[in-house]
Amino acid sequence: MEEALRRDAAMAAQRRAAAKDPDGGALCSPLVVSEHGYDARLPGDGGGGGGGGAAVAGAHRMVSGVTGPSADRVGGDGPPPKGPLSLLAAEQSWTAVYGRLCERAQSTFVTGGPGVGKSSFLRAFSCFLRSRLSGDGAVVIVAPTGSAAKTAKGVTYHSFFGFMKDYKMLCVDGVQEAARLLALDRWAPIARRLAKVQVLLLDEISMVSADNLDVMYELLRQSRPASAPPVVLYAFGDFLQLCPPFGKMAFTASCWTTVFGEAFLELTHVHRQGQPDFVAALHDARLGRCTAAVQALMDECKVADEAYKALECEVLHLMPRHKDVVAHNATCLTRLCPDKRPPDFTAVDRVTEDPNRDRSVPVPNLVGISTHTIAAALTDCVAPPRVPHCRGARVMLISNQFLALGLFHGSIGNVVDYEENGDPVVRFSDHDVMETTRQGVQGVRDAGADWVEVLCPPVEFESRILSRPGVVAVRVQVPFVLGWGITVHRSQSLTLSEAVLDVGEAFGAGMVLAAMSRVPDKRRMHVRSFCGSRVVADRDALQLYHASPRL
Repeated sequence: MEEALRRDAAMAAQRRAAAKDPDGGALCSPLVVSEHGYDARLPGDGGGGGGGGAAVAGAHRMVSGVTGPSADRVGGDGPPPKGPLSLLAAEQSWTAVYGRLCERAQSTFVTGGPGVGKSSFLRAFSCFLRSRLSGDGAVVIVAPTGSAAKTAKGVTYHSFFGFMKDYKMLCVDGVQEAARLLALDRWAPIARRLAKVQVLLLDEISMVSADNLDVMYELLRQSRPASAPPVVLYAFGDFLQLCPPFGKMAFTASCWTTVFGEAFLELTHVHRQGQPDFVAALHDARLGRCTAAVQALMDECKVADEAYKALECEVLHLMPRHKDVVAHNATCLTRLCPDKRPPDFTAVDRVTEDPNRDRSVPVPNLVGISTHTIAAALTDCVAPPRVPHCRGARVMLISNQFLALGLFHGSIGNVVDYEENGDPVVRFSDHDVMETTRQGVQGVRDAGADWVEVLCPPVEFESRILSRPGVVAVRVQVPFVLGWGITVHRSQSLTLSEAVLDVGEAFGAGMVLAAMSRVPDKRRMHVRSFCGSRVVADRDALQLYHASPRL
């Protein structure tokens, strides 16, 4: 907090100096937005730009947007030049790029800033690969969240690799952890599934922890016969955007250099945003710099109190902290239903034997586990103890149980009805209805060309009780929460037609950037709060991009 306040003061002084001397107050070197993207100079590479003072946040070192002669430099005179593949990508010769990657037959990291089409590249490339690898399960797409998995047209890596929601590595390294998991009865069918994989495409790699990447790599390796060729991995993402919710970034994994080598393919042509000043601001924010371009954009998009009233409960809000989301949702619910509303959905908590427990240890005793122990285990459960609601309330799914319908953790809908027993019915509008959607199947109550209504009775959410090995706490609750606002982390990988950014208290590297880059048109990005000192980039990630050769 003290570091943030010092940055705030430094930036305020800098803006005052800029007002007195416009030329001397420039916060960055000129940025050229060309037909094929933008200049990718790092902070401090020429002009008046520079990285900011380093601040420690969790396991990541960050560079903030304070510029000036004392700012830290990361690297020398700019990133390495584009290699042949990156040049082809800059020319948008996609068929040639796919062909070269396929012929290369080596694991590859594909990266680039927000809006350059990484997920689109992944989807098209997967089709290219499947036209050449026709075996069942040969080409698989996975992602860290349900929303990212839907965007990539894949599944979550948790479901594909058999990880529980709160999975964390228990052994000292990925080799031993994979061996431990594969020895469990439950992993036998999972191992057979993994053995079929020839190519794995992993989206949003920045949100995957190093430990989990190591375990996934080892599970793939150990599930295959020794004579089989290794699986080819293609990782997509941007380490200058959001970090994983826990653990270190994936490029620090033990397997990273072995799998991906030192070089990567970089995409630079921005597709999502078309306004040059918007692209320039995103470029600077990605490098942890709150430059004149960033500040001008946020000032231009700032919404006054009177105008905000019309947006408050109509436009999706992106916020950094869960507690702010909860407060905003409560405000909107009260406005929608100021008088008497239905009783909150109240969770039922209990304990049961962990279906994934180690069968070599005795069956756990479920008697005598206190309600306090159960509550402690469910503290971080995605399903809250109580869910307020009413007819018309905007809600967000917190379960992937409807993936077969194209709905995922993060899908937004509205409560439109209740069954006689009180179970809610949620309508998801502007939805790509799956061809297999049928009334009465998988909870579907009704459907149209671009909408589906789904019955949402309570479901089970599990969390391990660490003090009682082999036991899990179970919470039975409806599979949604109020959805007028979502966290910035939940918005990663989404393209939103319109959003309100309330990011004045953003924390962590890449958070402000992730929020800014969700909307294609700056005229539909409404800034409620913003603090320039919260524009930060991970220092080690900056060094990675500065030093690594491009393919």
